[in-house]
Amino acid sequence: MNCNVIKDLIPLYIDDCCSQESGNEVKKHLESCCDCKAVFESMNCTVESKETSCAPKKLNKVNDWKASILQSVLFFLSFLLITTGVYFEAGTNYHDFGNGLAAFNVVVPATGFLLSLTNWYFVKLYPSRKVFSWCSCVLSVAVTLGATVWCLFHYEMNITDFWDNITFIVFFKSVIFLFGIETMLTVIFAVAAKTLSNYYAKMLGKE
Repeated sequence: MNCNVIKDLIPLYIDDCCSQESGNEVKKHLESCCDCKAVFESMNCTVESKETSCAPKKLNKVNDWKASILQSVLFFLSFLLITTGVYFEAGTNYHDFGNGLAAFNVVVPATGFLLSLTNWYFVKLYPSRKVFSWCSCVLSVAVTLGATVWCLFHYEMNITDFWDNITFIVFFKSVIFLFGIETMLTVIFAVAAKTLSNYYAKMLGKE
């Protein structure tokens, strides 16, 4: 075979799409022809570089998919926790001090964490993964504190009514129990927001 025919067959030879007989002829010719061998090496390097560049893109798509699944699962779990808290809250008597317990201990912290997840949509706007994770953590705490203040005003009448029927010690212990659990869950959700958002940003390739 002359060089022109070999050069036409080289792309097929690289892709392993030619017959065995033609492949043997190309291989034999490349061993004796420097010009065709140079063409072969040039084409082969181009193919390899394309394959290498495609690998990170595929990996990025997989990571994007995993990050999306993580965010969706956390949204679902947070919403499920809030729904559970609202269910138990709705079953309490308005004139009972237990009214508001589920709101403070479950709904409020879970809402703070849920809304911190909305910050994940803006991960590309942050200069670094560290800044993003800390902002997610602070947002979770800030929303929780804001919701707590709202609950204090909302349940003020209920607490006032209950105050007339119990001693100061019982009331004090009840408040400690109420805010102690909320504080603990707020800390847990804040740490979770920071850790998971950092992992989320890492999957998306954020430095």
